[in-house]
Amino acid sequence: MPGSPCVATNYRVLVVTNMWPNDDDPSYGGFVQEQMESLRRLGLDYDVLFINGRASRWNYVRAIKELRRRLRGGCYDLIHAHFGLSGWIARCQWRLPVVVTFHGDDLLGKFRRDGSITPLGRLFQASSLALAPLVRVVIVQSREMQRMLRFATSCVIPCGIDLSLFRPMDQKQARSCLNLDPEKKYVIFAYDPAEQRKRFDLIERAVNVARASVPEIEILTVRGKPHSEMSLYMNAADVLIVASEAEGGPLVTKEAMAVNLPVISVPVGDAAELIGDSEGNYIVARTAEAIAEKVVEVCRRNSRSQGRELLDPFSAAATARKVLDVYRRALGA
Repeated sequence: MPGSPCVATNYRVLVVTNMWPNDDDPSYGGFVQEQMESLRRLGLDYDVLFINGRASRWNYVRAIKELRRRLRGGCYDLIHAHFGLSGWIARCQWRLPVVVTFHGDDLLGKFRRDGSITPLGRLFQASSLALAPLVRVVIVQSREMQRMLRFATSCVIPCGIDLSLFRPMDQKQARSCLNLDPEKKYVIFAYDPAEQRKRFDLIERAVNVARASVPEIEILTVRGKPHSEMSLYMNAADVLIVASEAEGGPLVTKEAMAVNLPVISVPVGDAAELIGDSEGNYIVARTAEAIAEKVVEVCRRNSRSQGRELLDPFSAAATARKVLDVYRRALGA
């Protein structure tokens, strides 16, 4: 019977995603791959249909044909789509139940620096809101995203962290491995500076203000690196600043906290509830002055945070178990 489990004990899932590490960008979608590998360790088997939409938008059209070919040749229990556009590809068939994970832009929209949503962002929003009632279960990254899905069956499962990879290490050793100046104070920025909603411009202004008190501050921009190397950069840095206009549930915050790197974040995504009143991490207003004040405080104190102790519920293993429960729910088990 179409849609019935092919194996009595183990699920087999087809992952449809436009985010997956590839030769052009080995860091792209590493958190999706990490989640699926955590599920594999629980006995799940999966195949990946990667849609390289950044190379060509026509790849979304080509993916429909590839999806049909995969379903003819494979025995799957369900389809798990990551990102809204991938969800529409997964929904081009009705044989198998579909679970879709919204990651941020697809539901919240794409933002300009002034906080307004771009026309493309509005299109993403409308597309995802239309898709949500057509799939079995929706996974979102934060309660803010869940509130937007009033009539859809959704659950909040932020992407998990591999705590065996992201763990504290000696800062001097990390800097030596990366050939970084041991005398500098590094503010890490783990995104593309051209991505407007990440507000690199605001972080630059804040660092310039802070530099009057701590002249050795520099911004360490890290992009296009394999996910496995990010822990080294986090350990080498002195502070992470998150100033985005919108986020689903910024994974970079959890990665920093996992290595006890101090985090200064505006109230975005799940940052406020995650950070809470943890020692060495701060929620601040979205202004250069407020951010700079905490940057100076962190640099002068010169100590790590106590963020890692809060992250057990966000471990990759814990997240995988929650996603597996969603699969059981989607299959009516």
